[in-house]
Amino acid sequence: MFSIASILAGMPWRLIAVGALAAALFIGGCQFGENRVTTEWDAEKLASAQAVAKQAEHVAVINAQESTINQEISNEFQKAKSAIATDGRDLLARVPQRVRVDAASRNSIMPGISIVAARLDAATADALPVTEQPASIATCERLAEDAAQTALMVVGFQRWYREQASAFAAH
Repeated sequence: MFSIASILAGMPWRLIAVGALAAALFIGGCQFGENRVTTEWDAEKLASAQAVAKQAEHVAVINAQESTINQEISNEFQKAKSAIATDGRDLLARVPQRVRVDAASRNSIMPGISIVAARLDAATADALPVTEQPASIATCERLAEDAAQTALMVVGFQRWYREQASAFAAH
């Protein structure tokens, strides 16, 4: 039969050598490309992680600023609210004396009314049954207090918005 030497002598060694060289180059190129892609991927993951960390730090700074601004505005609001409530009580305590007109002097153009009626008497015709008045009945004092609180809230919100806008513009 055929001997190994005759089989080996009949093989195209140049073709085998070229094929082996091409396979070695292909495998080496794949390894080189994989290492390069892996390195780039790791660098991109690191850059992404750094960007996320930087963004998280920025968010923490903004949240701290917002919290500080909100606390300052809340404190200012509470101070102004208590000052208005105190001033309102003092003013309402003095109003009846200023509104009253001495009937004997007649020096004022204001009519001689001692105090304003608290409410009108119920009409006799088609009268509704009288029930207890709810606590939500609007009085002048309550309306004045609500208006003052609303005005303070609007001013506080405007100040908060300006400070937030300037904080975001700074970053």
